[in-house]
Amino acid sequence: MALNRLTSNARSATDEVAPETPKDALVAVARHTARIQIAALSAAGNALAGWARAAERLAQTVGDELVRRVDGEGDTRESIVLVASATNDHLRELTALPSAAANHFDARLSRAPIDK
Repeated sequence: MALNRLTSNARSATDEVAPETPKDALVAVARHTARIQIAALSAAGNALAGWARAAERLAQTVGDELVRRVDGEGDTRESIVLVASATNDHLRELTALPSAAANHFDARLSRAPIDK
C-alpha cells in the first residue's frame, strides 16, 4: 500500500516539475530522492524510538514486579497475571509500530516540496 502511495506521489511530483534541461531533470530527481531518503530515515528513527519506549515500559513493569516479589509482597499468581498483561501491552505496542512508521513516512513525504 505504501508503494502505491509512493508511486502516485512520485508521479504527481514529477508532473508538477517540468524540467527544461537535463540538468534541471537531474536536480529534480536528486531532490525527490533526498526527500524520500529523509522521510524513510525519519520513519525508521521514529519506529526505533517507539520500540525503545515500549521495551522500557515492559522492563520497568517486570522489574517493579520482581522487586515486589523479592520484598515478599503479592503472590505468584498475581505476579504472573501482571507480567502477562504487561507482555500483552508490549506486543500490542510493537504491532502498531509498522503502521505508525508508514504513516510517519507518508506524512513526511507529503510535505510541500522545496523545489523553487
